[in-house]
Amino acid sequence: MRWLAVLLVACAAGCGVNPIPEPPFERPPALAGDVVGAVCDECDGAPLELTGAPGSVTDADVVWAVNLDGTAPPVVAPVAGDGSFALDIDGLRGNELRLQARRGALRSEPVDLIAGVGALDPSPRPLADCFEVERELALPDAASGATSSSAVALAHACGAPLAIDTIALRAPAPEYSLEGTAAPVVLEAGSAGELRVVYRPTGAAAREEVALIEVSSPEVFRRAVTLFVPGDP
Repeated sequence: MRWLAVLLVACAAGCGVNPIPEPPFERPPALAGDVVGAVCDECDGAPLELTGAPGSVTDADVVWAVNLDGTAPPVVAPVAGDGSFALDIDGLRGNELRLQARRGALRSEPVDLIAGVGALDPSPRPLADCFEVERELALPDAASGATSSSAVALAHACGAPLAIDTIALRAPAPEYSLEGTAAPVVLEAGSAGELRVVYRPTGAAAREEVALIEVSSPEVFRRAVTLFVPGDP
């Protein structure tokens, strides 16, 4: 039986359960520096030129951009090895642009900027402390002929009633329809609405679009929500 005792000691020392290794940590993409704009006001139809210096984008392969004041499709530009990028986008001085750094399925927080010359300023966000809306909404994929849906809460904790004039897509997108709270509507302080989005595949790959929530009182502003189906281009 001596051999059994030796075996048990050896097993106690080396036969333990190996821990499951943790998956490697993936740093999310980020827009880490100024975005610089160039606008030719005298040039008819000239695009806005946007650039980011080396290091302005981290852990990303591309920069995605869309003009929230236009209807043109989003623009995607590669990120150089030094973290710089350059892209052209249709628009005018004063338009609101949404940018996002991406790597595969990973996405940075969207950043909204005002088009102009030099370093672009962040878009103003009145009542950000009491009317905050998620900037993105991922829709579950759906089979042909089926639908999926998801929702964003319109939580209102401001001291005065909030008048929402419109809730609409930035540009036509037949695969998305907006339901839930119908505008125009006034949300009383402490109340909440809901933006529900229904996704219906159209046969082509689902593209991204943006829902715009336009508010007229107590201040004039808007919130933008990017709609997308994970895994689609």
